[in-house]
Amino acid sequence: MQITEVKNQLVSTIALIDDENKILIGKRPVGKTFENLWEFPGGKVKKNETAEQALIRETKEEINIDISVNCIAPLAFSTYYNRNINILILLFISRKWDLEPICKFHTELKWVKANNLNKYNMPPANKPLVSSLQDLCL
Repeated sequence: MQITEVKNQLVSTIALIDDENKILIGKRPVGKTFENLWEFPGGKVKKNETAEQALIRETKEEINIDISVNCIAPLAFSTYYNRNINILILLFISRKWDLEPICKFHTELKWVKANNLNKYNMPPANKPLVSSLQDLCL
């Protein structure tokens, strides 16, 4: 039996929560993995980067917001195994950021109540994260 080494990929995501307790989600572009599915903004953690640093960089690249490490808090994580890659998704939350989110990566952005997140088709690893947000935002 041949043992295949599994690659681990750390992904840092954020649930931005507005004054009405709505959470920002973005629709993935065509041509990307999980195209047209909804997700929380964020992305892969690069070498020599913390999860928080990745989140600050990725949110600037994807939705053009500025967020401080002091304004994000860890909430939950989930795992997903796909094609010899073990993906660990970290979900942070924030209620404070600078600038209005705009589409730079996603084809669409939406503010959604936590109890309505299940109505949006998301990648499999996001489902457990949705449950944590629903518990938090009731």
